[in-house]
Amino acid sequence: MKQNKTVIYIIVLLVVSYLAQIYILMNGGIDSDAFNRIAPIIMFLPAILTIFYLILTKEGIKSIHWKIGKSIYLLYAAMIPAIIALCAALLISFFEWGKITHFEFVENRVEIVKGKFILGKGSQSLPYFIFNYFLTALSFSLVSGVLAFGEELGWRGFLQKKLIDQKGLFWGIVILGLVWGFWHFPFIVSGYNYPHTPVLGAFLLFPLTTVFASFFLAWLTLKANSFWPAVIAHGSVNAFIGSIVAGMNYGSDRLYADIFMLCIWGVIALLSYTSIKKYEKNYNSIYSIS
Repeated sequence: MKQNKTVIYIIVLLVVSYLAQIYILMNGGIDSDAFNRIAPIIMFLPAILTIFYLILTKEGIKSIHWKIGKSIYLLYAAMIPAIIALCAALLISFFEWGKITHFEFVENRVEIVKGKFILGKGSQSLPYFIFNYFLTALSFSLVSGVLAFGEELGWRGFLQKKLIDQKGLFWGIVILGLVWGFWHFPFIVSGYNYPHTPVLGAFLLFPLTTVFASFFLAWLTLKANSFWPAVIAHGSVNAFIGSIVAGMNYGSDRLYADIFMLCIWGVIALLSYTSIKKYEKNYNSIYSIS
């Protein structure tokens, strides 16, 4: 019965989200005013449906782990995606698959030419740039986390535990990642995130990315015993990977860069799963991990 309720939750969420995305695509697409108005609302649909589910099933919103948990994981959540973005951008630039547009290294200094940075743009020493970059990561992950909360309350706050309880640690996380990935399907297949390979992106690249990223977010959630680090990490991913890496100038080698990013997430997923898998047999509740 519990499994049927979870399936119904997923189906209803996908149907409602797809209808909203299709409406946007029929009214100007991903570059339209309709997208700017409605897309933020779509991001809150998992949270809205989760609250309805908990009320209708009488589980109550207290069944969500609202506490902050281990606060050190909030720092990990903000910093790790920012580090991934910086390293990935530098490596993609090194392999000449794309060119960084936000900043460039000139001898022993860094010239920031684009984007919002807490300590400003312009020519900066390398230590000052690093401090500026990570201070910005702390700040912007919180700001971007406001919208990410709408998704993460549904994904890591609610659905992750349901799926892990029903399918086990590995397959629970994989299924959640697939739900998360295909929840974006109408936008992705229309060119969002993968403008040069939308079909490949929608059916393979993006779902695999969200599956791999789900292991990282599960690591944060389970080790912290809270979904709040996932909110911060999701915000950090959107703010840094979604701007610095996605905003690079790509030529015909864009697919190489996309596959390279997928490989990075694959390594992170492997490390994350290795860190948490040993706990599964030792606890009745997966949220007992410490």
